[in-house]
Formats: sequence, C-alpha cells, structure tokens
Amino acid sequence: MILTRKKAAMISVICAVLVIAIICLLTKPSQSNLLFQLGEEVSPVAIDAGEFVPVDSNKILTEQNARLIKVENFHAKQLNNDRSLHIYLPPGYYTDTVKRFPVLYVQDGKSVFDYSDWSKESLGMHVTADKLISEKKIQEIIIVGIDNIGEERINEYAHWDGIDMGKPVKGKGLLYENFVIHDVKPFIDQNFRTMKDREHTALMGASIGGLVTFNIGYRHPETFSKLAMMSPYFGWGDGKIYSELDRGVYQEKRPVKLWIDVGSTEEDFMGMAAAVISFLRKNGYQDYDELAVYEAPGGEHSERFWADRVEPILLYFFGDIGKPQSVALYMEQEVSISKMPYGNMNAVVTYDSGFKLTDIKGNYKVEKPELLLVGTYGRLRPLKEGKTSVTFLSSLGLEADGEITVVK
Repeated sequence: MILTRKKAAMISVICAVLVIAIICLLTKPSQSNLLFQLGEEVSPVAIDAGEFVPVDSNKILTEQNARLIKVENFHAKQLNNDRSLHIYLPPGYYTDTVKRFPVLYVQDGKSVFDYSDWSKESLGMHVTADKLISEKKIQEIIIVGIDNIGEERINEYAHWDGIDMGKPVKGKGLLYENFVIHDVKPFIDQNFRTMKDREHTALMGASIGGLVTFNIGYRHPETFSKLAMMSPYFGWGDGKIYSELDRGVYQEKRPVKLWIDVGSTEEDFMGMAAAVISFLRKNGYQDYDELAVYEAPGGEHSERFWADRVEPILLYFFGDIGKPQSVALYMEQEVSISKMPYGNMNAVVTYDSGFKLTDIKGNYKVEKPELLLVGTYGRLRPLKEGKTSVTFLSSLGLEADGEITVVK
C-alpha cells in the first residue's frame, strides 16, 4: 500500500511537470511578442527567393510571427548575380493585418542585424528600432538590408571607374541603382505591407555605402525622400563627386531630407563630408529641417560606432526629434601652432527625445581672439601661445563654454 502511494505521488509529479512543459510550449513567446534585445542571438527565418510568397499568406512566417527574415538567392537582373535580403518587421506587423509601413533600405545588409564578416560588429538596427517603437518615439517601420557581393562591393557601390587599394575598379553603380529600384523595391512592395510612395521610403549606407546612397537617392528623389550617409566616403575615386556636384542632376536642390555623420577620429572623412555639406547648404538646404549633420565624439570607422548613430537617424526620419535641451562643447584641451591638423570644436546639441546633432549654425566667441580663431564648422586656427575661454552661442538658443590652451 505504501509503495502504491509512492508510485501515485511520483506519477502526480510527472504529470504536473508534463503539464507545465506543455503550457510553456503553447505560450512560448514568438518573435512578435518580444522586443529584440542587445546581445541576443535571434536566427532569421530563411526562405529562398524563388519560393517566397507574400507574408500575409506565408504560413512559414505567420505561424512563427517571424520578424527577422532572410530572403536567399535574390537575383539582380542586370548585374546577373544573387545575394540575400535581410528584413526586419516591426512588433505590430502581425497584429494589424491592414496597416502599412514605411521602409528603410540599408546597404551592406548582413551587418544591419547580424555581425559583419569584415569587422565582426553589427549595427543592431532591429534592437534600436524595437526600443524606439516601444517608447513610442518613432512610427513602426520595415527595414531591408541589401547584401553586398564581397569582391564586387566596391564595383557596385561606385558610379564611376577608379582605383581602390591599387586595384582598378569598374564602376557598376548605375546597374546597382537599377537593382535597388527595379528589383529589390518592387519585391518588397509586392510581398510586404509597405507604404510605397517616396515620402515613406528611405535609403541608408556607411562608408562607400554612404556614397552610393547619396548618388542613388540624389538621382532618384521620385523614389526616395530620405537619405542617411554614415561616415560617407565622398572622396572615393579621386573625389570625382566634387566635380559632379556642379553638373547634371547634382547641381539642383533635390526634395530629399539628408543626414550626414562622421566620427571625430575620422579626420579624412570629416574633410570630405565638410565639402559636400558646404555644397548642400549653398544649394539651399536648410539646417536641421532638411539637413542634419552630426560629428560623433570619439567615433571611428566601423559598425560598432555607426550603431550608436542609428537612433538619431531613425528619430530624424521616422519620429519626432522633440526640443533642444542642452549643448556640449567637444574640443581639444590643447592645440599646437606648429602641429597640423589643428582640429575643430564640435557643439553637440541633445534634444529631449535623445536625438543629437552638431550645431553648424552657431557662433563661437573667443575671449582672446589674438590667440585663436574659430572658423567654419568649428575649425581651429591657433595664432599665439596662451590660454583662452571660448563660448558657443547655439542657433537653437543654448550656450556652452570651454577653455583651450595654445602652445608652440
């Protein structure tokens, strides 16, 4: 009798464990129930492009509420090659089956959500987008990462021939442009609930991916209304972009909203960006509303640093940046008369939403102007040894102070 009771107790425990396990399986959160977290490994649902059907009737995706999707072997007709597309769907995609969403297309697609083969770093855009959406700071969006083709990356991202690391480059930018506009976008519009018009379509890229983003978007404002260039390699190909700015479609102001950023350690890229920014402002682009510029303090040329700039880009394009809250003045504590480059001052304005930009319209007031000049974009020109304070008067009604020493 005692043995029977023990068996009965054991059976009861086993049954309870099984019930709990079944409940856990049935209530296991799907991708759409959870927000993506930093450092979390989430495998996308992979489907061959030839077998892909629209999401709303795609059981493979709807049964899993898949929000990270990899479309494999997607064919580029004119380039005649295949690559993958990496797609992020917002948390509410499966709960509202009528709603349509803006789309952000991003170059170098693998590192948009996953780790780059080159740097082993990631932009982690799915994490940032989920965070901002959950905080109701941006609208829900779809993000599409377009893979590069390894050795063909430079060729496809270049709109003209050139030399890269001693090797000749045959520019295939026009063919790649055709691929993005006439292959990728129609596929996304046909298979996902997108807002197809230009007002809700954006393009983004980093380094030479920023250059091709500028070229494609500036040439096709009928397709894209927002362009984000992170550490753009405007000087690639002997800086041909600078001569192009005075001719053809480039010489006219286009109806696009522009974001340009660069890290403060990227001295060469800062100079390249400054030249294009000057052209755009001369062409009539209005600071803040049409053109946002950000020099990221300590920023370097890799995904880990670009990831920190994803949030202000998403806020600028798809949210409400809010109101200016504070300004901080980043600068060298010491500058040498005999050592170039002299560097620059960087006035970073932070908004109440967390949005950041560099105020390039403000004025610098040097206490002892005989020691130091501060020019366009905060460029420094040391004149004489000594110490002076500098006050920055923001065009947004804010103020910041700093002190700098000029040495021989």
